[in-house]
Amino acid sequence: MREEPGYEVSEAGQGLEQIWGEGFMSPGGREEVARILGGVDLTGMAVLDIGCGLGGPATALVVDHHADRVVGADVQMGLLELARARAEKAGLASRLTFEVVEVGRPLPFLDGAFDVVFSKDAIIHVEDKRGLYQELHRVLRPGGRLLVSDWLRGAGQNLDAKVEEFIDAAGHAFTMVTLDDLAQIARDAGFVDIETMDRHAWYLDEARAEREQLPEEEREFWDVLVTTLEFGALRPGHLRARRP
Repeated sequence: MREEPGYEVSEAGQGLEQIWGEGFMSPGGREEVARILGGVDLTGMAVLDIGCGLGGPATALVVDHHADRVVGADVQMGLLELARARAEKAGLASRLTFEVVEVGRPLPFLDGAFDVVFSKDAIIHVEDKRGLYQELHRVLRPGGRLLVSDWLRGAGQNLDAKVEEFIDAAGHAFTMVTLDDLAQIARDAGFVDIETMDRHAWYLDEARAEREQLPEEEREFWDVLVTTLEFGALRPGHLRARRP
């Protein structure tokens, strides 16, 4: 993968981009961005991308889906610097901006600042999901749309050990809830017209194919990932909702 002058992507980040496409740190690339939107027209919209990472989804929201402007928010300054550099190089800096946010702090945006809040597979990193969803409700205008995908867990205590095994293998402080839990969190935050979609079957096939792309010596985590999916302990999903 090509590196931008003056910025460095970690070896892990490079590996994810090689699997999922430039700017993407989670599965499905631009096609999955379109599935998360579910036909929602972003033309002329102001969009907040929560957990924007390297900026691949944010770029797709502008280029493929005609958002007027997208603000990407993330806790990792290094990722944001690279995302800014890539937006500048692509001539999109007037429509793509990136801001650092702090864990556990209110989002640095005005009430009703956005028409759409989007997030692709990032809220798994957030422990206080209820607090975050309240903030997402606040920064949306009345009638604004929430469009989220996230890595979730299956229901049932019999899956707890397998979920913990996956989290340990990932090496991140993931907080995983079920799709039903997520819908209730959104409902409690004040969202309405909530729709959910279980993406487990799709990603099980994807993860098996991703593992085959890797050299044998790099498959250890993907072996755990696939096994966790096969048990139903990892169940990615989509949520769409509206602020009344």
